[in-house]
Amino acid sequence: MIDADTFVAADPREIAADLDGAIHLWRLPWRREQGRTPLLGLLAAYLRVAPSTLVLEEDAHGKPYLASAHTLRFNWSHSGHHAVVALTRDLELGVDIEQAREGVHVLELAQRFFSPSEAEELAACDEAERDQLFLRLWCAKEAVLKALGRGLAFGLGRVEFALSPGGWRPVRFDAEAGAAAGWQVLRLCLGPDCPGALAWRGGPRPVLACAAA
Repeated sequence: MIDADTFVAADPREIAADLDGAIHLWRLPWRREQGRTPLLGLLAAYLRVAPSTLVLEEDAHGKPYLASAHTLRFNWSHSGHHAVVALTRDLELGVDIEQAREGVHVLELAQRFFSPSEAEELAACDEAERDQLFLRLWCAKEAVLKALGRGLAFGLGRVEFALSPGGWRPVRFDAEAGAAAGWQVLRLCLGPDCPGALAWRGGPRPVLACAAA
């Protein structure tokens, strides 16, 4: 698990050269009025260009990408006052964080969007832990779908997880997503009320968790 204490202060311009074969995960402060400004600033630092020169476009499923032909791959997520950006080269990534909110009927949502076995596991778990387990599972699923480039429209129930002592682990994925065993899904925790997940298809890669110096 990558938690809040894992993130170390770093300068993106200094560590950009170490990106090959690794994944850099950045934790950034974020406010809604900033929009994509923090993301563009980070990408520009890695590419050593001015943020104003970068153009972000969206694919058919809403996933942002750099309009120019860069090998840099990224994904980002924001919730509350937190944002995370995952970067690497030549590998599609998905990252998701979710700030806890009051009044969410997690069992109803699980029965609607998750697989029957996942909904049953949530219903059977300790009530005091259920909201957090629901958010962790939602983040894991959405991170996988974002790495696929499909988003929620693909269907959360088409990537299935099972609860284990270490958290949610992939067990059965739709054929279009590939075998569940071929995925890496890492649990994130930006705080007690903000879980998340980082996902990619392929073998393990080192992950460097960074925060602005």
